[in-house]
Amino acid sequence: MESNHSFFERVKEKSEGLSPKQTQLAKYLIGNYKTVAFQTISQVARAARVSEATVVRLTTYLDYNGYPEMLEEFQQIVQYELKAYENIRHTYKGEELKQFNIIETVVKNDQRNISKLLESIKVADVEFVAEKIYSADQVIIVGLYSASYLAQFFGYNLGKVKKNVTIINKDSMDVYNDLLNCCSGTVVIMLSFPRYPQKLLALGEVFRNKGAMVIGITDSIMSPLKAFCNQILVVPQQYTSFTDPGCAIMFLLQAIILEYLSRNPDQSEEFLEQFDEYVEQMKFF
Repeated sequence: MESNHSFFERVKEKSEGLSPKQTQLAKYLIGNYKTVAFQTISQVARAARVSEATVVRLTTYLDYNGYPEMLEEFQQIVQYELKAYENIRHTYKGEELKQFNIIETVVKNDQRNISKLLESIKVADVEFVAEKIYSADQVIIVGLYSASYLAQFFGYNLGKVKKNVTIINKDSMDVYNDLLNCCSGTVVIMLSFPRYPQKLLALGEVFRNKGAMVIGITDSIMSPLKAFCNQILVVPQQYTSFTDPGCAIMFLLQAIILEYLSRNPDQSEEFLEQFDEYVEQMKFF
């Protein structure tokens, strides 16, 4: 039986039926898909410390017509990532930018991204995330490197109206405590765009194994976040220069917060008043 799902989706959907060796192999493939895209079946088996027969059995179990078909899919994912990265690297250079109205150029690019956001994200997507946040005992927001400021923005503002919001936006051992406290009542929201940090992908798998509801906000349906996310929200990105455009993403994050606010108005208002009192007492502003 053939499947139109990506490798990451297939592993997620059929993970309970994997043997220990197949699970070991699947973890290797997820963590090293960029390398696997150019490896032979014997090289994969050796690197994952399994037999070639295990590789064959896994491809069959995941409904591939052999190892070459799975390999081709990894190559497509890598090609997408390289294309996305090349699009960033081959945008306007400093000398070229001199001929443009910079503010107009940046604004128009973000307007295009916002238009794509409206096409890609439905109201039901925002409602789904807000409902999961509303029901959660704990919310963890994860964004590393170029997405770190997005995690800070989202976590800081959500934390004004929701208790137990944690922000992970740096590569640190401090995250271990968050992993220990993670459970089925935890919602993890992960933000990641090309190139996707390996540390974030590893964290996503651990959070999922701990029973958390993991929601990914990323740029493509081919994103490796699909390996561990229960739900993916796709925000397509077009670049002007090497800096990541964040306007459309921040609009989405703001919409999620406002949707949560509408579901929990009384308690949210109480928390906002407490926040204002704290700010006043600490003389922050």
